[in-house]
Amino acid sequence: MSRRPTYSRQDSLSATLQEAFIKYDKKKTGKMDIHDLFRALRMLGLNPTEEQIISIRRDIDDGSGVVHFDDFCNIVRRLMYQAEQEHAADDLRVAFQMFDREGSGYIRATEFRKVMTTLGYRMSAQEVDDILKMVDVTGDGMISYEEFISVLAA
Repeated sequence: MSRRPTYSRQDSLSATLQEAFIKYDKKKTGKMDIHDLFRALRMLGLNPTEEQIISIRRDIDDGSGVVHFDDFCNIVRRLMYQAEQEHAADDLRVAFQMFDREGSGYIRATEFRKVMTTLGYRMSAQEVDDILKMVDVTGDGMISYEEFISVLAA
């Protein structure tokens, strides 16, 4: 009885990256033209910002105008990670807005404590205190969405 190999998400990602790279490695040299890099990224559903494009070019352009497969994989993984971080921040913002009754961009620390100790994954009072020390930077008992998200994203 033969066993079927099991593939992880990582195996699937590697195969997808290889397929995308091969499509733009026109000379089959293991290199792709830097201009094709951005086409390949879009093919993978990644749409880097102008700032990310500048950063990518600065990081990989050695003057040859080509991108090697390892660099391509690193770029894709970095962009995927950044996209995941942005989505997580958006999710947090939406959750926070549910408790911001006035739409002010802030929630009271007491409300935050109540939610964190009674709903979903229940945190201990000490865990909530530790978070509040980080996110209530002004000490006024109000937590800003942006402060909260920036602290969690750091």
